[in-house]
Amino acid sequence: MQSSQFPSLFQAKSLEVINNLIEVSGSGFFLVQPDMQHSCAYLSNTPTEIEKAYTSFYFTLDPLNPSNFKDSDVRIVTLDSQIPQHELLASRYYQEFMQPYRHRYVADIFLRNARQEIIAVISLLREKHLEDFSARDIELLEAIHGFLEYTLNMVYLPKRENERSALQQHYGLTDRELDVVELLISGASNKEIARRINMGIATLKTHLHHIYRKASVQSRTELTAQIMAEL
Repeated sequence: MQSSQFPSLFQAKSLEVINNLIEVSGSGFFLVQPDMQHSCAYLSNTPTEIEKAYTSFYFTLDPLNPSNFKDSDVRIVTLDSQIPQHELLASRYYQEFMQPYRHRYVADIFLRNARQEIIAVISLLREKHLEDFSARDIELLEAIHGFLEYTLNMVYLPKRENERSALQQHYGLTDRELDVVELLISGASNKEIARRINMGIATLKTHLHHIYRKASVQSRTELTAQIMAEL
């Protein structure tokens, strides 16, 4: 398993539970921003570049993009339930994104807050030889959905906000600098950070200079090591 952002223990344990219930080739647990884009990804048995490829372009082509379900009460959905097989296999999404990463079947679990807004997605991937998710698989996922959603809202998100607040106070970071730090320690490139938070590269470099000065470090490697040690 590989962790990408803090705090990731809940995400890791959630995927571990699911992986023990049903067979998957890989999985990911993502928070979802108000604009429906992913953040704070934790990936299991999945290359890190798949998340960067998805968020940089292919999310717009995804039939399971959470924006397609934000006004529904759908909790678990499979890719093949949303698009005919012949259309999927002929699509740019499948040929350029899914096929190179060797996954054929997808099931997404949508987790919502008290206002029924999608705030996280667990994405489960299967290679072709494993076949599609069965009715029994979906039944097992439905059985743990409520627990995952409750724990996300009552434990994980409050912990994450507390750690963000602690970092902000300790280093005297602005809200914008804190967003940069969170993406930076995930391993995102400057270009990716700038795109994610709608900021010019020159402005981002200014923010990075201020962050390094406040944290008394010289590089992102030093900053990441220092922050993870403190957390």
